[in-house]
Amino acid sequence: MSVFRVLMTTLTGINSEKLTSERVGSLFTATNHSPLLTRRRAIVFLSRIRLLALVSALFFVVGIFLDALYFDGGTFRSLMIFRCITAFMLLLLVLGIRKADSMQSAYRAMFIFFAANLVFQALFQPIVLPEYFQSIGDFPSAGYAIFPFLIAACISIFPLTIKETFLAVVLFLTAELLIVTLSSSELNAQPGLGILVSLLCVCALCAFSAISQLSYMVSLVEQASIDGLTNCLSRSSGEEILDIQFRIANRQKANLTIAFLDIDDFKVINDRYGHEAGDRVLCTAADHIRKNLRDSDILVRWGGEEFLMVLPHTDAAGATRAVRRLRANSLGKRPDNTPLTASIGIVDLDSSGAESWVELVDLADAQMYLAKTSGKNDFRVYKQNDETSQFA
Repeated sequence: MSVFRVLMTTLTGINSEKLTSERVGSLFTATNHSPLLTRRRAIVFLSRIRLLALVSALFFVVGIFLDALYFDGGTFRSLMIFRCITAFMLLLLVLGIRKADSMQSAYRAMFIFFAANLVFQALFQPIVLPEYFQSIGDFPSAGYAIFPFLIAACISIFPLTIKETFLAVVLFLTAELLIVTLSSSELNAQPGLGILVSLLCVCALCAFSAISQLSYMVSLVEQASIDGLTNCLSRSSGEEILDIQFRIANRQKANLTIAFLDIDDFKVINDRYGHEAGDRVLCTAADHIRKNLRDSDILVRWGGEEFLMVLPHTDAAGATRAVRRLRANSLGKRPDNTPLTASIGIVDLDSSGAESWVELVDLADAQMYLAKTSGKNDFRVYKQNDETSQFA
């Protein structure tokens, strides 16, 4: 086993045999994350930032009463103003991310949260700790001294990729270096260097925690979203993906096409050859369908022998070409060595005018049913102004 694989196994807790290039790549960067994983990560980010911001805002307000007991009038007034402004910014952050669920919103919220806390540190440090923490002598000054370590600890609660963690740590330490350097007019490098070294160690531990969280989340999403037999998305995950893709299509004014596929006479296979033979047929069909889809397309096992092909940025004509290609390449063989066929219904968002992904799927299902009842082994394309549709 290579040193790299040993390191990744230690970091992620995943058996080395399961450390595929895709799995390792998902830990390095979010570029190849599935829409489902991206959405789950965004929800986790935003929910935790919302909680952190709310709790932090409350602590900033409570800290005003503690400052009043230990600091004189001028220092107290300055700290109170800083605390009120920071608490107000954090409360605005809480209110601003209620309905967000994208990684762009998550990154933005995370930046605002850390920026607000770092600005507060930059403002209080020259006032409370003018000698680079050498003046720590009571409870409030000790609390202010550990404040940067509390900020660093917040990194550990987010499921971050290695790239994201590296950028977060570099930006944080750069900000701390600037704050420590500018916090006193008399340069005394020794305490400041000690703080930065300590922060570096804390950041390393927090980075390990953040990457481990992402690894665990990737494993959970895979287990919950993948159909164990066909290796397609499960129906529950497919519904979530459809919701995401439908909203993206509406927001970007892009097209979205659904192809509903039902294997013909599948019950006969189970009845005559047994369920194991039926399972093999389903696996073969899923493999053939995947080979004829683009990387951006999504395949969902919708029911027993039903599959849903989700084709983003594709109209009905493009989906028709994909279905023709699939039919030409075949879906595989039945146990009696005859060709495996399917009935397929196609509908796109633009021509259907569907107001929800549920309606879009229902229209595709209806077209599949028309193809099924009209002789099977064919497909129909939905046309809004043609109630009978047409065989393609």
